[in-house]
Amino acid sequence: MVSKELQKEINAAYDRLEKKQDALAHAFSQCEFELESGWFNGHYQKNEDGSFSRDSYPIPVTSVKGVCDMEIQFDRIDVSTKLKREKALIYSFDKIADYSFEAYGVEDYLGDYYHEGQTIQELQDNILGSEEKEIGFSFTFSFDTEGERILEFVTLLRREGFYY
Repeated sequence: MVSKELQKEINAAYDRLEKKQDALAHAFSQCEFELESGWFNGHYQKNEDGSFSRDSYPIPVTSVKGVCDMEIQFDRIDVSTKLKREKALIYSFDKIADYSFEAYGVEDYLGDYYHEGQTIQELQDNILGSEEKEIGFSFTFSFDTEGERILEFVTLLRREGFYY
């Protein structure tokens, strides 16, 4: 049995996620992007040892049709998108180099091609050595990042040829 205190804490945590999802939707409300939202479980996170573990609890995910998914975690916002392998191999990454991101396989999403501390050359070498047709990217933002800032970033992704 779940205690009333635990239920209260869970409700407070999920209320915070709902408010962030609403704020993102509001920031996107005056633009041409089409959004779809839902709550999804089964997402993966890296543990302290670098391995992945599956989370059973749902989080809100807002899809920006054709561009990316915005996954609202309890401590951050992840923006997931992808590039065709060929484009990723020649892409300069200059315009996104200042953002925190990871790259992975789309077919084998646990295939780690890039994480903080690696170089872009290592990323491209890892892509070259893979058989993936598409490369997934997950950009991480602070939970407190304003919706307008996320909107600017999503606009950059679309302009740079990222898609979902």
